[in-house]
Amino acid sequence: MPDPHDDFTAYAHAQLPRLVTTAHLLSGATGDPREATELVRRTLVGVCARWRRIPRDDVDFYVRRSLVKEFLRGARRQRPLPDGVLKDTSARQRAVLVLLHREGLREAEVAQLLGWSAGAVGSRARRGLAVCGGDAGRLRELFAEAAQAVEAAQVGAGAVPFGVPLDAVEQRGRALRRRRRTVVAAVCALLLVPAGVLAAGRIVGGGTADGSVAGVVDVARSPIRIVAPGERVAAVPGVQVWLTSDGKHWSTPQRPNQFLGLTDDSYASASKVGAESEKPAASVQPDRLNSSYFLSGLYRGLSADPARVEVTVDENKMTGTVLTLAGSPGWGVWYTRASLSLAELKSSYGDGGPTVTVYDAAGKVVARGGADW
Repeated sequence: MPDPHDDFTAYAHAQLPRLVTTAHLLSGATGDPREATELVRRTLVGVCARWRRIPRDDVDFYVRRSLVKEFLRGARRQRPLPDGVLKDTSARQRAVLVLLHREGLREAEVAQLLGWSAGAVGSRARRGLAVCGGDAGRLRELFAEAAQAVEAAQVGAGAVPFGVPLDAVEQRGRALRRRRRTVVAAVCALLLVPAGVLAAGRIVGGGTADGSVAGVVDVARSPIRIVAPGERVAAVPGVQVWLTSDGKHWSTPQRPNQFLGLTDDSYASASKVGAESEKPAASVQPDRLNSSYFLSGLYRGLSADPARVEVTVDENKMTGTVLTLAGSPGWGVWYTRASLSLAELKSSYGDGGPTVTVYDAAGKVVARGGADW
């Protein structure tokens, strides 16, 4: 693997064989090569557009997630597979099988990557494997054989590596980044004055309720509130959030009394016997509120309360408020309100959808996750 700090072209060139092979398997192992290379091209354009914003210790996770999400978005337009070991599987079953038996991920990691529940991943894995004959070892062998065939077909295929023109990809990605930056700059200009007033107020302020040092602007930290089980919090007008020992509860005007249990969320996985606990992760659930969205989710598997929870929707980054039960159980709820239209939220799924990142006091990523539209 190249150093993720290298430029985009170097990273993409080094990863092309793996990406194209995975794309071929997602397309059905014997699918049209043009379909697989176009899938990789679209994925890399999106990655290039956001290259500077991707955490450098997490590039592979982001690229793999983008590739699979791009495949699933286009799956509705694809024709049924005419042949191959995966010809009778659904697109989602295929994605799970490739991630598990070719990419070598665990079910909990697949759930985190796709933003699905661990139960949904396990169910699709079992059903997909049954369709393919029920032999996981044999399926891995077939994947390996198909991958070798894909790689062999590239030998002497031409000047363009694996059919993906990286120069054109980078040019398109940079153009997309410039266009997005122009939109963001225009929005920031409109918000500059009120943001400056708010920052001045924070600098002048003589301290915070959580004991922050006076005179220090701590814009990176999330407000954290410790609540009792069942204590209702008015998160935003019309929305209440409360926690119990088994998970998150929330009510909106359109969808009252919702619940997400700790064992139901996308990051929940069966604990292994012994000292290893569940892998830290997080989730996002969007709820429509007239002209905006209430975004919330669960995080879990932490050894201490987070310092910051950040949710990203397209180019927008928002810091969430955190609710946790007394006793620091290692899990909690975050929420924020976003002024987004339905079209803007749907558009964000072109790059994997809303994502949430949890940081500790040192600024290190300790959990992440996303949503499945």
